[in-house]
Amino acid sequence: MNTPAVYSQRLGAISNSRFQAVSTRLGLGRFLEAKAIASGLFGQNVFMHTTAGEFVLRGAPHWVRGDGDATYRQEDRWQFTKERFFAQQLHERTSVPVPWPMRHDQSSDLLGWPYLVMPRMPGECFDERSILKALSPEDRVEVAGALGRMLAQMQQFHWPSAGDVSPVSMMFEPVAAGNTPWVINETLFYTAMAQANGAITPADRLLVESVCSTALELAQARPITFVHGDYKLDNLTLLKDNRGWRVAGVFDLHTARFGDGALDIVRQACSYLDTEPAMVTRFLQGYLDHVEVDASITQVTPLYVVNERMKIWEYFSRSETASQGSQQWRHGKTFTSWADRYVNGVLGALDEAGFHV
Repeated sequence: MNTPAVYSQRLGAISNSRFQAVSTRLGLGRFLEAKAIASGLFGQNVFMHTTAGEFVLRGAPHWVRGDGDATYRQEDRWQFTKERFFAQQLHERTSVPVPWPMRHDQSSDLLGWPYLVMPRMPGECFDERSILKALSPEDRVEVAGALGRMLAQMQQFHWPSAGDVSPVSMMFEPVAAGNTPWVINETLFYTAMAQANGAITPADRLLVESVCSTALELAQARPITFVHGDYKLDNLTLLKDNRGWRVAGVFDLHTARFGDGALDIVRQACSYLDTEPAMVTRFLQGYLDHVEVDASITQVTPLYVVNERMKIWEYFSRSETASQGSQQWRHGKTFTSWADRYVNGVLGALDEAGFHV
């Protein structure tokens, strides 16, 4: 049967003959079946089973928005070029379990856009809600520690300078100003976008300016390491063996960069604050036990929390997200009233985890 099936709204309908054409081009044998993937905010992925094994096809790449651009523009090469670059670096220079090889077909003749095909990673993938039903409290404590340890393991990968893969050159380019000004500029950019959408108050501007100013006063440069940029349960797989729970796969590298690794504690810590606050401390203990930290982490953490929360706030301030319930979600909140709990929660959890200024 070759009737096209819809595996996600983003990917649209794909026929078995198209999957076979992909498999043939990449040398992956005979196509057997495809399955939709329930997780994933953007619906870019579909499972693909061939005689060569289990794979994930990742398609319909994100468009890009350059510094200062108010709108996105189509650049179908960038996302997957970037993801493959960071996956290759992690595969060749660390023991972090990433899906490799990533086969990148930059042509659009088969599916209408470039795509990646990568091995399906072993283990189970949870989100912050499903894990509460699937695992016992004891298992969730182990998982939180495992997440912290894997984050520390990724940050053993150091790099000479902060930077990212450029959507223009399609190559890694350092950021001349350094990591902290880079994060500040990014924070101010999303703040300006949210303000244009009517979602920023004068008190919100004061909060942003305060955390930026404090971070700029940092007396010493923090180490530059690999940063996932979206490190959380949804973007990894977990396995339990006779040693307990461990992270068996790390993926979704489209927000990866080289910068300050402390950026990566924020998203999962905030997720735990929303669903299971006691796990934040366990997560940070697993992390802090395996990295060298100093007082500067508490000086930059407020900026990093505001940066990460502002991206979410700006997204839900857009007119096109109103149909997704954004107006109801923001009702009665300001950015400051919403973000303060996360800033204080992460700082408090750092203290509880054993890090004291």
